[in-house]
Amino acid sequence: MRAYKMPQLSEFAANCYVVVSESKNAALIDAPCRADIILSTLEKNGENLKKVLLTHGHFDHIMAAAEIYEKTGADVYIHKLDAPKLKSSYLSVAQFFGITDFIPFYNEKTVTDGDIITLDEISFKVMHTPGHTSGGVCYITDNIIFSGDTLFELSVGRCDMPDGNSSMLSESLKKLSSLDGEYKIYTGHGAPTELSYEKKFNPYLKGTGLF
Repeated sequence: MRAYKMPQLSEFAANCYVVVSESKNAALIDAPCRADIILSTLEKNGENLKKVLLTHGHFDHIMAAAEIYEKTGADVYIHKLDAPKLKSSYLSVAQFFGITDFIPFYNEKTVTDGDIITLDEISFKVMHTPGHTSGGVCYITDNIIFSGDTLFELSVGRCDMPDGNSSMLSESLKKLSSLDGEYKIYTGHGAPTELSYEKKFNPYLKGTGLF
């Protein structure tokens, strides 16, 4: 297994990652925009996209999902509580940011807490981490956590948009903090970090942040 980050694709700076199996089948973590760049990068690398794993349903993480599905037939996964956001520029908050080219998507596969998504030898465990949105999730594979907008380096996702809930986010952070072992954290925005570092220095994981 190998994992890498796509180049920054939009002004909203949502991260997009690729996880590749030994057979060069690929899973995409979030699909912010610019399906053309995503697909051309995969093609250049000789990688076959099989799955798209969405961490949550805000527009800046899902805008390319419909086009990618149309061109590849890859399975698109999202938590069942965030699935309605794929179909609505209002629920996905695209309207709030003046986005006019939102494309609804209706062919998702829904997941819930504890589900396992398999790609060849790779297994992704779904951890439901509501707070930023009701259906936010982290995907955990090997020693990597794809945290979406739940956890950032020394920060967390905002809770002041529709469907956000600070109490739920606090509980989700406790779930992450309770994990044993060392994990690399690939965040939905910003730089990667490590769980041990966040446990030590992130005020929200330490319980000293303000919600």
